[in-house]
Amino acid sequence: MKFKSAKSWFVAFVIWGAVLLIIFAGMLAIQEGGPEQWMLIILALVAGIIIWSWFATYYKIDDNELRYRSGPINGKIPVNVIRAIIKNKTQFSGLKPALGSNGCVVEYEKYNEIYLSPKDQDGFIAELLKINPAIKVIENK
Repeated sequence: MKFKSAKSWFVAFVIWGAVLLIIFAGMLAIQEGGPEQWMLIILALVAGIIIWSWFATYYKIDDNELRYRSGPINGKIPVNVIRAIIKNKTQFSGLKPALGSNGCVVEYEKYNEIYLSPKDQDGFIAELLKINPAIKVIENK
């Protein structure tokens, strides 16, 4: 089952602001006599990765694994090693393949955790609980 990431207005502002700034900087550089071609290629690659992250951030649960992708960042976690899920939490450090705030923190193995922001948080957690009913669900208020 596939779950899209929630998208907050703040993250949208930052991502699209960065893309517009990169485009503006590239256009300005061209008008000023043209930069080296490699500089424009680097700017285009950075803008491409940012846009890729916007359109390709999602979570999949299949084959007893939680798979996550946010542009070039991807990975998988076996559902049977997930210990707890803290709902409605925002995390500012660590791995965050997410575009929204008020997501959930998935604690797995002994000390690992990852921040995710599925649009349908309750459906996402229900799917994980079908595979591993031992997962503790903690409501953050």
